[in-house]
Amino acid sequence: MNDTIALLEKLIRTRPVTTDPARVNAAMAVMREHLESRGIFCRVEEFAGRHILYASNRENGTPEIILNSHLDVVPAAEEQFEPVVRDGKLFARGACDCLGNAACLAKILLDAKAHVAAVFSADEETGGETTKHMVDLGYTAKHAVLILDSGGEPTIVYEQKGILVVHLTAKGRDGHAAYPWNCDDPIDKLMAGYTKFRAKWRNPDSDDDWRNSMAACMLSAGSAHNQIPPEATVTINFRLVDEASRAEILRDLAETTGCEITLGEDIPPVSFDKDHPVFKKLQHALSEHACGGREVPLTRICGATDSRHWKTLGIPVPVLGVTGGNEHAADEYVELDSIGRYANAIVKFADALAAE
Repeated sequence: MNDTIALLEKLIRTRPVTTDPARVNAAMAVMREHLESRGIFCRVEEFAGRHILYASNRENGTPEIILNSHLDVVPAAEEQFEPVVRDGKLFARGACDCLGNAACLAKILLDAKAHVAAVFSADEETGGETTKHMVDLGYTAKHAVLILDSGGEPTIVYEQKGILVVHLTAKGRDGHAAYPWNCDDPIDKLMAGYTKFRAKWRNPDSDDDWRNSMAACMLSAGSAHNQIPPEATVTINFRLVDEASRAEILRDLAETTGCEITLGEDIPPVSFDKDHPVFKKLQHALSEHACGGREVPLTRICGATDSRHWKTLGIPVPVLGVTGGNEHAADEYVELDSIGRYANAIVKFADALAAE
């Protein structure tokens, strides 16, 4: 495990923030050198100036599984890119999301006897186009794609909500704030329309309340305190449990608010059969080899992952992650012993699939 921890610390110190492709590429180079120097076959693809690393413990053939994690992280203060180890936990930006998982993937590649491969993507935090590019290039697996992303209590995700981002805009007539009767204030119109729509909507009460949700996340209007602006916009983030509700929401939003609608991110929900043998085998492997015999639950999440890109392959795409927490926060951490435990469990899982 010492090599794995040293790799994780080196990755963190590259400061691979998504908005700085050069630093993310530097993290790719660190991972490539680590793997190639230990006999792992590596290939680098490129998308929009971003490097994407494909690594496999065989040079040819289709692997039993593809593992996927990302090497980009969200921004942080400079001191958060210097790892601190305390009480068996490593604290740093990316410790859990997602460099601890990437280090786990590296260990799996080195330990597995079955044919396994990994894709290290470069922009998951801003949409995952580099993962989609790898799917478009034809990278695939025989049985499954395992996404290791974030962490927390041990779970295996089989379903996630879709995302629909809507920019709701009210148009008006601008002018001096001292003479509002000469103007048509779009802020008033936007507030009235949004409030009317929101009054009809009921958000879920918890993660387990599996329904559509919405949240107003951005407001944009005006540039001076004494000027009524010509338009005002609110950005709403919907999380959808099914694709069918998308059209109904957009229609109701337009009719209720009377505002113009522009679509932003539009990602369909992702769902797999939790009784599929791949999920059951993975559940058994994690329970027995990573969690001391305690059954790992199959669950659903409200957030989105790169599983939406891999789903087009037509094979199961479970999502899991090493134990950690406080992703994107100043005290983000990973439990170091979980990296080895998860690697061992996934190696056993790949061996079981290869034996079929």
